[in-house]
Amino acid sequence: MTFHTEPDIDARDLDEPRPGPGLRERLQTGAAILVITLVLITIASITGDRSPALAGEVGTAMLRQQDDLVAAGAAVYSENCATCHQADGRGIPGTFPPLLGNPNATDAEHVETVVRGGLSGPLDVLGVAYDGTMAAFDGLSDEQIASVVAYVVSLAGRDPDAAPTQAPVVAEPGDIGEGRDLFVGSTRLEAGGAACASCHVAGDVGNLGGRSLGPDLTAAIERFGGEAGLSGWLANPASPTMQPIFGPGELTDAEIADIVAFLGDAPTQSKPTDPGDGLVYAGAVGVAILLGGMAFAWRGMRQTYGERLRSRR
Repeated sequence: MTFHTEPDIDARDLDEPRPGPGLRERLQTGAAILVITLVLITIASITGDRSPALAGEVGTAMLRQQDDLVAAGAAVYSENCATCHQADGRGIPGTFPPLLGNPNATDAEHVETVVRGGLSGPLDVLGVAYDGTMAAFDGLSDEQIASVVAYVVSLAGRDPDAAPTQAPVVAEPGDIGEGRDLFVGSTRLEAGGAACASCHVAGDVGNLGGRSLGPDLTAAIERFGGEAGLSGWLANPASPTMQPIFGPGELTDAEIADIVAFLGDAPTQSKPTDPGDGLVYAGAVGVAILLGGMAFAWRGMRQTYGERLRSRR
């Protein structure tokens, strides 16, 4: 077995000073520290001089990008939203809520949720109650949704009491007669949709199924707050029943104008006679004729078959 022992250390060796680094090593270390210090000072000075400029450039680029997004959203809004919420975003009181100065529309996430999923009332906007339905915009791309959300948020941040930035668009008046023909189906809709009278009555137009399949549209102008509100609704019907039949853009501007003109005149027209009494009378006459025919035929059937055979002998 082998044992290893530590070498003997003289206490005097501990007290003797050890030689330090040479002059060359000290110069190299100092030079390295000096170079590092100069580099750090240069970086700090460059960063300090450029940081405001860089921040300004980044901020300007971001603002320019946001402006471009809002401008693109204005075009999407004009095509898909302006018919109801109006070109200036003021909406139609009681029918279509405003987006201009709407505190609910300042949240971009909320606006995107509404655009993608739709919204149903009741809701209160700036002290006015609304109880309609807004359909989801399934046909918009992600880019279009992002842009229209940015535009709506910009509208919501504006002062609703400020003077309008643009004059409202005034649609060309429609023709009452043409509107009636479209309503009853004498003139086919350009997109081939069903005539309004298939489900509705209005003014002097009535049918046997209209009152049960859809509401009476005689007072539609008043219900939708005027011609603009009704035109907007026809351009993009919010009713779940109407959406599969008349989607956005299904009716042309001319067709909408003519139908609105007819419905605007509907309250002044004489309503058709209720068909209920006529049906009752017609049914009674039919039953009387049926019973009379049966009684006449029964006269020849009073004898039994056996009695008729015996009578022939």
